[in-house]
Amino acid sequence: MAFSDDNGGFAFSCDDAKISIVASTWNTRLSQLARMGPMFVMTRLLPNLEYIGRIVGKRPREIYILASTEAEADARQLKAQFPEIRIALHHNVNAKVVLVAPNIIWLGSSDFGESKKIESAVGLHSDIVFNKTVNALFNPIWSQAREI
Repeated sequence: MAFSDDNGGFAFSCDDAKISIVASTWNTRLSQLARMGPMFVMTRLLPNLEYIGRIVGKRPREIYILASTEAEADARQLKAQFPEIRIALHHNVNAKVVLVAPNIIWLGSSDFGESKKIESAVGLHSDIVFNKTVNALFNPIWSQAREI
């Protein structure tokens, strides 16, 4: 049985995908951030601001972070340290998604930041999936969120 588009999402094919396990971190996955396009992050919390700062400090512009309202204090600290990044808060965000233009998608089990737990993520390279995810997931929630 093949997946199909419906109210719960969209189907896609992808020739380049990877499952990262245990040793891979957000810092490792985004090690080339300085040479990449805009980055869109969805996360519930922002664990370990020092760690996050090392990631976004590689290129503290064209970064959009959409976090849960539970992360407001940390989001404000991050915004004060990196005023060029854009951060918005939404009461119902729990997704763990990082999208880096033009075609990188990471869907993971951990919030954007440092985790001490066993985590996994699926990474894809796909222009189509990137654009559909930004337009169907990130942008609609960002439009409902409160930017700080």
